[in-house]
Amino acid sequence: MIGQTINNRYRIEASLGRGGMGTVYRASDLVESRAVALKVLHLFLDQEGEATLTRFHREFRVLARLDHPYIMQAYDYGTFEETPY
Repeated sequence: MIGQTINNRYRIEASLGRGGMGTVYRASDLVESRAVALKVLHLFLDQEGEATLTRFHREFRVLARLDHPYIMQAYDYGTFEETPY
């Protein structure tokens, strides 16, 4: 994915790590002109259906409510080529 632009907004620059649900990439938000971390679900998880997407959206909503200098702020979620981010 490195070098790709997601939804005309996020340009993927480097892989930061891989976890149980997905891979996290360093990216540039081309709309807001800021550096972001972009979590992309593993493709095989998408086959698990609604339960996986529900967990992913719940994680986003919880993170979006947190406000602490040592926790990254969540800005957006969506899909790109049928893959949730």
